Amino acid sequence: MNKLLLAAALSLALATTFAQAATIVPVNFDGPGEGYNDTTPALPVGGNPGTTVGEQRLIVAQFAADLWGAVLQSDVPVFVGAQFNPLAPNVLGSAGATLVFRDFPGAGVANTWYSSALADAISGVDLQPGFIDINSQFSSTFTFYLGLDGNTPAGQVNFLDVVMHEFGHGLGFQNFENEAAGTFLAGTQDIYSTFTFDNSTGKRWTEMSVAERQASALNYGKVIFDGASAVAGAALTLGPRTAFRVSVPAAIAGDYDFGTASFGPAATPANFAGMVVQASPANGCNALDNPAAIAGNIAIIDRGTCGFVVKAANAQAAGAAGVVIANNTTANPPPGLGGTDPTITIPTISVTQADGNLIKAQLPAVQVGLVIDPARLQGADDAGRPRLFMPNPVQGGSSGSHYDSNMLPNALMEPAINSTLFSAFDIDISPNLLQDTGWVLNGGNAKIAGCDTTIDVVDVAGIIVGANVQATSNLCLSKATNRGSYQSCMDAYKDRLLGLGLITGKQGGKMMSCAAKVGK
Repeated sequence: MNKLLLAAALSLALATTFAQAATIVPVNFDGPGEGYNDTTPALPVGGNPGTTVGEQRLIVAQFAADLWGAVLQSDVPVFVGAQFNPLAPNVLGSAGATLVFRDFPGAGVANTWYSSALADAISGVDLQPGFIDINSQFSSTFTFYLGLDGNTPAGQVNFLDVVMHEFGHGLGFQNFENEAAGTFLAGTQDIYSTFTFDNSTGKRWTEMSVAERQASALNYGKVIFDGASAVAGAALTLGPRTAFRVSVPAAIAGDYDFGTASFGPAATPANFAGMVVQASPANGCNALDNPAAIAGNIAIIDRGTCGFVVKAANAQAAGAAGVVIANNTTANPPPGLGGTDPTITIPTISVTQADGNLIKAQLPAVQVGLVIDPARLQGADDAGRPRLFMPNPVQGGSSGSHYDSNMLPNALMEPAINSTLFSAFDIDISPNLLQDTGWVLNGGNAKIAGCDTTIDVVDVAGIIVGANVQATSNLCLSKATNRGSYQSCMDAYKDRLLGLGLITGKQGGKMMSCAAKVGK
């Protein structure tokens, strides 16, 4: 057996059949008064009963650990180092395996790295006793919402979603590849990369040379995860593909990736179609001097010099029906367009510099629109295999180890946390990928005190109502002063699930009959 200590990474997974749900244990590494030990008073919020900031953070971390633990099977506890630190700008958190192992007893693929948590699960023993399996840290500079109900106020970030995302990396949503260099960790492949496939070359990363992997890591939109469970999950969770289509001229006709804007109405097939006209000035930072040409058409404007909302507002004032922002660097994917202006009423999208140049070179004969293709999935290739995030240039810690950012609905393991996530109940195709790399999922029902609630722990589309039941039961029990207070906590929770339509009345009754067995 070989092992390797990691200073910082993410992690991955493989397993056989286990008898019980995984026990995931956050280990608080923060110092007195900081992070998870912050004594600042706080009012209970969104189902989180903690009375200090630090206690509420710990409750969220343990709740996330219980959710993932309910979903996955392992007989060996997973220990997760947990702390708050100042991180890089716009970085909410990170997580990674502390050790990787290969060629241990029971390893499914020879000469292949597995994370510590995974290797322990496969072997059924702790291969490195006394060490944590995953390191996690979260930003001390962000304002996180610490409720468990998903009702995140504007301007805050849902901490549970962030923790679920980062723990997902630690549990296996990651390769051990240096994408910029094209090299594997210590020259050895990892199990995640055995499913990483490049449609341009027809090769998996484990079949490529170093130079081929280096190029593949920049091949945005063409690299997919081809595990059978992930593909099946994508078909159940992803919506139909919306494409930015150039229909005329034939020389550049086809579908193109596009970025969306945080301002104005969402671009749809109903509101985004027409002929493309170059704005003048090209950067759109001043009132456009060709309004007669722009009116009723789609204005194409170069990125740079001023904000996106300024460009869109100037195009709108000139009568444009919509806006295409062409990037001013070679980066891929097309950028998201930030900013706020409630007066903007026309849709705006972005394209890459290369695609913008193609369009501008064919003006004035370019007709575009958004189209919905019900035969294809948003965020998957034409064969329905989920795309992986491969931006150009490489983004260390993000490239390869996330689903693509163009998935819709948005997925937990995309590179950015967004307000549409609700990981307390829905982790989409995240467990599917872990299952492909080897984790066994708990396909049965949630249990309280060994009693079957009849509520699925996790279904084939990543809905985890049963996992939430188990995590909430643990939380209610940890704060209960007696059996009566535990029952009251669970009864209020049952009513909430019924109100959300997540369980039936019969399931609610069964859940409460199971809860009545606690402490007996």
